[in-house]
Amino acid sequence: MNKNKFAIFQLLDGNETRDYRFKPYDFLKASGRSVEWKNYKHIYTGTLDEEEKRNRDNLDKIFLWFNDNRPEDFRGHSLSVSDVVVLYREGKTAAYYVDSFSFTNAQEFVTGPYKYYSTQRPVDIATYPRTDSGPVYFVNFDKREWIENATGRAWGFLAYDAPLTLKQMDDYELRAASSNPDNLKVSQYQLEAQLEVIGKWEQARGLSDRARITWYHSDMGTFVKKEWVMNDYVADRFRDIVEVNKRAAEKRAERKQFTNYGLKDSPASHDEKKRMMEQVQLVGIWENEINMPENERFAWHKPSIHAYALKEPPVSPDLLEQRYDQAKLELSHADKNMSAPKPIMEQLAEAGKLAERGTEIPAKKPNMSHEDR
Repeated sequence: MNKNKFAIFQLLDGNETRDYRFKPYDFLKASGRSVEWKNYKHIYTGTLDEEEKRNRDNLDKIFLWFNDNRPEDFRGHSLSVSDVVVLYREGKTAAYYVDSFSFTNAQEFVTGPYKYYSTQRPVDIATYPRTDSGPVYFVNFDKREWIENATGRAWGFLAYDAPLTLKQMDDYELRAASSNPDNLKVSQYQLEAQLEVIGKWEQARGLSDRARITWYHSDMGTFVKKEWVMNDYVADRFRDIVEVNKRAAEKRAERKQFTNYGLKDSPASHDEKKRMMEQVQLVGIWENEINMPENERFAWHKPSIHAYALKEPPVSPDLLEQRYDQAKLELSHADKNMSAPKPIMEQLAEAGKLAERGTEIPAKKPNMSHEDR
C-alpha cells in the first residue's frame, strides 16, 4: 500500500486572512508574517504516485490536477497563490507555498503545533504527556464533542510543537488530529463531498436502508453517514463508485467513437470495430489519392472528428479488410517513403494520456490566483 501522501491547505475565510489571501510569498514576508498552520484549513488528502521521485514533479502534477481536472471529493477553490501543499513521503514531511511563478519551500508550516484530542477525560494535571516542546497550550470543551471528521468524541485537545510517539498517545488515550502533518487523513470537507456522491448514488439506485451507509439529513440539506460507519469504509465505497462511473463513462465514450466513425450499426464485434476504426483511415487516404468515384468509396472525411469515417450503411469487416490490404499495398508501391498513418487507437491512447497528464507548465508562466480566474 502506498504510504506517500499529499495534502492541500487553503486559508481560512474571514477578515483575519483577507489581507494576504492570494498574495505571493514575498508579500507575506514583507508584511512580517509567516505561513502559519493555524491560519489554514485542511481541504484534501491524496496519494502520491510512487514513480514520482522529485518534489517538483509531484507539485506540478498536483497543480495541474486541481486546476484542470479536479476530483469529485475536492471542495476547495482551484489551487491558487497562497495555498499550501504538504508532501508526506517515506516518513518525511515537506511544505510548499503556491507562489506566483513556482512553489516556495515553507517548512515553517509543518513545525507545529501538532494537535491531539483527549478522548476520555478533560485535560487536567497528569492527563497528558510532558515533552521538551510542550504542550504549547490546551483547550477544554464545555462538553464531550465530536472531533473533526466525526471519528469520535473528545473533551478537549492539546497542541505540541513536535509529534508525540504512539506510546505517548496510547498511554494517555489521545487521538491525533487528521490535519497533523504526519497524520494526513481525509479532511472534513473531503468526507462531506464523498458522502454527497455516495448518498446521491445510493438514492438514484433505490438501495434499501439496510444496504445504504448514508441518510439524508433534511435540516442540514445534505447526506451524512450512519453512526456505525467508519471513515475508511466511506472512502472505500467512494472509490468504488468513482471506478464504476469511470468505466461507464469509458463505455459511453467508446460508443460515441463507434458512432462517429460510422460503426454504430455495424454487426461487427467490439474488437472488430476497433480494428475497423484503424483500417478506415488508410482506406480513406487511398480512396482520395486515386479519386475513387463517390458511389464506390467505403470512407468519407468527417470534419467533426478530423478523420475518415465509414459511409452508411457500413461494410462488413471482411470487405474492409480486403480494401485495407489493397490500399496499403498500392500506397507502399506508389511511394516507398510514405508510411501509413499511426493507428487511430494509438492516437486515441496518446490523446488520453496527454489529457490525464495535462500539459507542461511554461517556465515563466505565473500560477494564476483564484481572483484571476
